[in-house]
Amino acid sequence: MTRQLYRKRKRHPAMESVSWYKRQDFWAWFAGIVFIAALIGAMFGFGAMRGWDAQSGYTHNTSATSRDRFWPEPYVPEPGVKGRYGVGADSRWYYWKLPPDQVTAFTRLFMWLSYVGHQLLMWAGILYSQLAKAAETPNEKYSTKLGKHNYILLGLNVFFHLLHLLQTHITYDALAQDVSIASSQSSVIMMLVLIVLLEYKERGMIFGWPSVHDNGSKSRKVRFSYGPINLFRKYHGYAFAWAVIYTFWYHPMENTWGHALGFAHTWLVMLQGSLVYTNMHLNRYWRLLLEIWVTWHGGVVAYQTGGPDMLGTKLWPMFVFGFALVLVLTQIFSLPFWRRIPWWTRVFPLVVYLAITIWCYSWIPDAQGRTWVRMQEIIRIPAVYYLYALMAFGLLYLILYIDRRCNNSRGSYDIKKKPSIAAQVMFIMGSVFVYAVMVTLSALLQILDVQIDLIALMILLVGVFIIGVCISILFLKQIMLRQSAVGPTEEKHSDSEEYVSTSKLNVKQTTTYSTYDQTKEKDQDAVTTKTERF
Repeated sequence: MTRQLYRKRKRHPAMESVSWYKRQDFWAWFAGIVFIAALIGAMFGFGAMRGWDAQSGYTHNTSATSRDRFWPEPYVPEPGVKGRYGVGADSRWYYWKLPPDQVTAFTRLFMWLSYVGHQLLMWAGILYSQLAKAAETPNEKYSTKLGKHNYILLGLNVFFHLLHLLQTHITYDALAQDVSIASSQSSVIMMLVLIVLLEYKERGMIFGWPSVHDNGSKSRKVRFSYGPINLFRKYHGYAFAWAVIYTFWYHPMENTWGHALGFAHTWLVMLQGSLVYTNMHLNRYWRLLLEIWVTWHGGVVAYQTGGPDMLGTKLWPMFVFGFALVLVLTQIFSLPFWRRIPWWTRVFPLVVYLAITIWCYSWIPDAQGRTWVRMQEIIRIPAVYYLYALMAFGLLYLILYIDRRCNNSRGSYDIKKKPSIAAQVMFIMGSVFVYAVMVTLSALLQILDVQIDLIALMILLVGVFIIGVCISILFLKQIMLRQSAVGPTEEKHSDSEEYVSTSKLNVKQTTTYSTYDQTKEKDQDAVTTKTERF
């Protein structure tokens, strides 16, 4: 019976064979790559024309123009000068910003209006996309063709990138003048941590296990309930849009490789968001690139700003080898070919990683010139990833429980209608307010000159931002039309038709997959394989 139902099911549009040169989503993606390459070229070109050569605070006194443009890094504490003394002053001070005496109301207004306009319009575009697609079945939502919402999102992002380049060469200052540097870095780390949850169904947590493709009894016992995962999948676009747009407007478009790689990353994530509901949005190789970009970007920035200490290795090894460890343990298993080769081959990336890491740390010194003693730093970033991913899952699980109890008490699970316009506006304002609180907190850390070590503050803010994102999702969840009566003990999958029990506060998977479900997962693999061929 289930197989007969499967045969009658409408064929997924992504399964239709479309040549790559006929795909609108591919050409939009390709145009996006050309655009960011041209923009980075313009960044370097315009910067060179103006004689900008501010590679880092360490080159301040040898640069031709930096002494006229910026204050030096506070390597020597300046008591009484805000941001330039106390714990980690040189790391808390952002070098590429106007001296305080050159900041005006206009420079501040320009950057804040630009940021807020970009942020609100992108959120509105995402909401418009979701509402426009709400009435469609999962089989109808994704296509190789661009919808109106795709053109809107692409146009907005292109416009604000050009505006930011113009703004950099008119008023220069970005949000770095008013908010903590830790908040910019933490927003991106928050996004990367939450991607671990976003991809959990397909690749599990470690070595591709336990994923939806593992049907053994042990996998079913230990893997997370998919209710919270699917909840985040449905609303992740708002959180990711905040992370990259906030970071995008934190930095001026300075002509350094660290800035260039950072702007490339934020653009690529915005491009991915602009291609929502297209097959390109599903491409696993493309998604993996977005996720691991931070490995070389973080390494380049750490090398650029790390200074000469420890033979120039003060910062970059922790970032490069830390992010790379997450890659070989978790991220690389997004790629579907791992399921088609023997399971024991999954340790090969880790073996190669360990060989390279051990060799590098045989010559990477600490402050006393000793080698072999810094290897413990490679586990710091993975620890942040996995611990915060677990925390995020727990919060989303709690949100589902609270939402279920509240709606059950109102008897509203059987209501198949949208909330009133006034209620929708209230929920939207609630979600926006949460992000406003997060930005305000970041500004207060700067205004009050809170003297906490940069790394410690970053880790703390990642947790705060994850909590904020989860609360905002609770508001957003109330806006969408309930397409069917979902009982208080079930959470419907946002990207499939399966149901997962979340009636008890535990993290065990309580459903088993029918023949129909397993066949459908294989069908989805085929869909993804086709989308990976461009």
